[in-house]
Amino acid sequence: SDTVAETLKKIPFMISFDLYLNETTDFADIVLPDTNYLERFDVGPNHPFIFNHPGGRGTWSWPIRQPAVEPAGERRDIQQVLIDMADRIGILPELNAYLNLMFDIRPPYKLDIEKKYSWEEICDRRLKSLFGAERGLEWFKEHGVLNWPKKIEEVYWRPSLDVRVPIYLEFLRDVGDEAKRIADKYGINVDWEAYYSPLASYVPDFLDKEDEEHPFYGFYYRHVLHTNAFTMQNPWLDEVSQKTPGTYDITINTATAKKLGIKEGDMIVMETEHGRQAKGKARLREGIHPKCLGVAANCGHWSKFQPIAKGKGVFYNELLEIDLEHSDPVTLCLELSSRLKVYKA
Repeated sequence: SDTVAETLKKIPFMISFDLYLNETTDFADIVLPDTNYLERFDVGPNHPFIFNHPGGRGTWSWPIRQPAVEPAGERRDIQQVLIDMADRIGILPELNAYLNLMFDIRPPYKLDIEKKYSWEEICDRRLKSLFGAERGLEWFKEHGVLNWPKKIEEVYWRPSLDVRVPIYLEFLRDVGDEAKRIADKYGINVDWEAYYSPLASYVPDFLDKEDEEHPFYGFYYRHVLHTNAFTMQNPWLDEVSQKTPGTYDITINTATAKKLGIKEGDMIVMETEHGRQAKGKARLREGIHPKCLGVAANCGHWSKFQPIAKGKGVFYNELLEIDLEHSDPVTLCLELSSRLKVYKA
């Protein structure tokens, strides 16, 4: 959080769209109130699929999201606000061209890049481009969802593909050489041959090093009740979370805890080799590996504008570093595990 905070301070002018004030909006010059999911149109709420298509026979389905209530207060849909802003500052043609590309809107429904459309008009054109003139926004407003039968070759598609699957990706050699050429100018030293190997390979990182002082591995996992850190301010979910063991706790192996003199409900501290700390209540379970510490749901808000979420649970990100050693130089993804020691608070 300290690295992100220092970075946000350097941004000269920042606008934030949000439902309520939070840790990030503290750094914004202007905060504009967005609509929530019950107050807006979204004609692709389940697209693209984050993980995979639903398996098995049956039907494909395309639902839309539509307002159940009018936006409260001065809230406006961010999509419409961005359209208005693009028009005022003279980049509407670029925005329309981007929307055509992003939503794959094709003739005759393709957006005229010089014309200003409302968000509903864009939704209508996107649906008609996908499903034809009779399946625009008005049809979906009435029916909510479009279903059609799956084909066998769509469900079990791998056997029907006549393709070769390469195992030696030769192009990675050239990409790696170019990455190294650029990195060398800035003094960035990375084993580029290993990261851009044409064959699948394993690249060790700091987690592979033996560290007797920090023998545990910390990890964060999604919780069934929450959407990352976004739903902590929901009073109903908070009520259930407080009655669900593990939501706001640190899960530790029962035998490991016994060796360390830790009991169920004790306040414990997790500490990295860099001295970063996060603390919470111990939750003893047999089902976690003896060398692992698990944290759910990414809690630990501190904003005074989120009184329900404030101070509850564990803010796992406090244990992470944002630097080259703790990230993948190819994808720039952070290493989300951590080497830890643990002790009673």
